[in-house]
Amino acid sequence: MKFNFSLRGRQSADARYTYVRTGDDNRDNFYRGLLAASLANDPADPLSEEGMAIRKTISSSDHDRIARLAIHLGEEKDFRATAFWLTAELAAVGGNEEKTGLLVGRIVRQPLDIPLWLQYYQRAAKAGEKPGRAVRKHFANLFHRLDEYSFARYSRETQIALREALQVVRPKASDKARKSLFMKILRDQIPFRSNWEQEWHALHHQHYDSPEQRQVALRDKWKEGISSFRIGYTALLNNLRPMLCAGVSGKVLKLAAEYLGNPTAVSRSGTSPLRLLEVYRGLRNIDQGGAGMLAEALEQAVLHSSWVRSDFGREGSSVIAMDVSNSMKRPVEGYAGAQRFDIAPLLAMLWKNRGDRVITGVIGNTWRPLELRPQSILMAVDAFRAHEGEAGYAINAWLVLQDLLRKNQAVDRVLVFTDCRLWDNRGFNQPAGADLSHWWRQYRSQVAPRARLYLFDLAGYGAKTLECLEEDVFLIAGWKEGVTETLHAMEKEFLE
Repeated sequence: MKFNFSLRGRQSADARYTYVRTGDDNRDNFYRGLLAASLANDPADPLSEEGMAIRKTISSSDHDRIARLAIHLGEEKDFRATAFWLTAELAAVGGNEEKTGLLVGRIVRQPLDIPLWLQYYQRAAKAGEKPGRAVRKHFANLFHRLDEYSFARYSRETQIALREALQVVRPKASDKARKSLFMKILRDQIPFRSNWEQEWHALHHQHYDSPEQRQVALRDKWKEGISSFRIGYTALLNNLRPMLCAGVSGKVLKLAAEYLGNPTAVSRSGTSPLRLLEVYRGLRNIDQGGAGMLAEALEQAVLHSSWVRSDFGREGSSVIAMDVSNSMKRPVEGYAGAQRFDIAPLLAMLWKNRGDRVITGVIGNTWRPLELRPQSILMAVDAFRAHEGEAGYAINAWLVLQDLLRKNQAVDRVLVFTDCRLWDNRGFNQPAGADLSHWWRQYRSQVAPRARLYLFDLAGYGAKTLECLEEDVFLIAGWKEGVTETLHAMEKEFLE
């Protein structure tokens, strides 16, 4: 196996790889299928039917092209997990060659990446098979960057994962100090340093002689964590109620609110706006001083959350049609306080706030355009639940397209959020002629030849996470946090 690429310098940020623009339908379909499969891909689980198709394509394709695709995804598109997957599959095929080690070295760049890559490899290779010599050599170099101080600061889960990876790679120590470090890691002799949240939980469950003593200890711990910024963003977000119950001072509370709303802290944490909405709703149920200040901080935080950083929706104009039936009031998977009902208005308001052109409305028996104001986004999304049932309980998505045709209004994308599969089946109580595919093709041919249609089935029972039904029609099942980045990648590579 030979890869035709060099590690001397990297492509500029605006470079384009030829595999994307070849016009070869098979290559385009492979790229789309890879992005769709990776959205639901978990290295700890067996490959899905789509994943098996990807593996078969990798084994029968030009490995040089697959290698370039992995570099493109890892360096330009920030789909690092997908790049790990591709390189692991290639390493399972020809992992003993030097070029394989160079490729993996370009994708896996730090010791913390090694355990995840090995998970992909163990799924791709034969049971018990180790990576080839060239790959292990690169991983050995990464392990030599470790030191005892940094290893002790990792979480217990990360330490265990690195120890297991070290047992697989078995790097040869460069000196006595490194040999001693590797032996300590393998023997689990490096003490684990607890983080602030673990220390707080230990205090919380500790026995005290009086409630007052317990209150003072917990309040002091909160003061120490927030004043020193030892507490992580997620830990603070998860424990706002206990912090308020601890009776922290106004100064400490103000510091916590500033941290919650800090754009850099929010961005680094990768917090989803659904999580912020969930916490916001929890605060509204607390009748205690300081809850209002924290709620305002969450309003600032949502403006810098994960969905805002995605470029999906920034270019051109969009229509967001929202199903407001009662069945949409089911929890989003992974959340207790955020519902399917919340996703569309939250996305629409965030897009509007950053200046995107968005037409919004509710869909049911009728299509009702509805102007959403982006001020105080979390409060507005919370209040949006009052619109339940306004448009009726059928899902006549074709009315959106009929309205655009009547107005001769061209848009770049139409997004329909509901909890059932549209496109190839007629929904409840739909009249004759309610053929979504017919109206979509008519709209594309007469008004907007470059438009895209995104149909979100937020229930997604037993369906593929992402299907490309036609070149310009996408069916998304359920809700995954990475779906906006995946859809944006598909737009950029194929549909411009």
